[in-house]
Amino acid sequence: MGNTLKEMGDAANAMQCYTRAIQINPAFADAHSNLASIHKDSGNIPDAIQSYSTALKLKPDFPDAFCNLAHCLQIICDWTDYDNRMKRLVAIVDDQLSKKRLPSVHPHHSMLYPLTHQTRIAIAAKHAQLCTEKVAMLNHPPFNFPDRLSVRNGVSRLRIGYVSSDFGNHPTSHLMQSIPGMHDRSRIEVFCYALSANDGTNFRQKLMNEAEHFVDLSQITCNGKAADRINQDGIHILINMNGYTKGARNEIFALRPAPLQVMWLGYPGTSGAPFMDYIITDAVTSPLRLAHAYSEKVPIGSAPSTKPLPCVHASHVLYWRSRANVEAPY
Repeated sequence: MGNTLKEMGDAANAMQCYTRAIQINPAFADAHSNLASIHKDSGNIPDAIQSYSTALKLKPDFPDAFCNLAHCLQIICDWTDYDNRMKRLVAIVDDQLSKKRLPSVHPHHSMLYPLTHQTRIAIAAKHAQLCTEKVAMLNHPPFNFPDRLSVRNGVSRLRIGYVSSDFGNHPTSHLMQSIPGMHDRSRIEVFCYALSANDGTNFRQKLMNEAEHFVDLSQITCNGKAADRINQDGIHILINMNGYTKGARNEIFALRPAPLQVMWLGYPGTSGAPFMDYIITDAVTSPLRLAHAYSEKVPIGSAPSTKPLPCVHASHVLYWRSRANVEAPY
């Protein structure tokens, strides 16, 4: 019951279930680990560490608990016994992949650890496969893309859809809030699909004003219906701005509601997914010599000229910070 509630996003009641399970059976390692995941997701790292540690005391050979504990220790920059911890983590992942199991290391976290590029792709690919398996249960017929791809001779505009759970007070929106309004509306029709509810901030409002169409998909919890909505809008290029970050709904992309699907901005790694075609990046973030580290095609070509830095003309001070869960020992 607790796992079902957690999948539904009801963390409070899931926590009650896990706590009750521990009261009934204090030696139930899985319940301690599941409780730890609730603490971790809510940012309560000290309690998460305590619960993961308890789970490992009860069940020393517990890959999920070990890898999640390793990530929690990374968050608080605890490098105690780091080398041995990483050796065990790498061994766990290699063993799981060799047995075709879903790795205990999340794709986003894999970028923090001493793993090979091929291992990172393999981890992402297993998570992409999980998305595909989930949507297969919907028995949703594949989408057809008729001649709407033709946008020549001004007959129609190119339709681009941006999908994100971070349209609000979030670094992603801080960076791209003006992008929807910068497209040439005589040639391009812009759609923004929000996966999160309106947080009432100016960032959300600006995106709503800048986009020609702003659609709140947070109330459409069925991924099949959300994909239907996107397909009905006749999107040519659908942009995934979450990847494997919090709030992602990659199952929508697994249904392929658009003929061309692209990764951009919100996630710095590969999706490992056959349903993602390209990744928009740059030669600094993704040197061409590392193109093999991506399952997506990396566009090759000259970068467009850049505008002056925002700090040059902004009337206020601009700050940037990295996210708290990506600390690395360098």
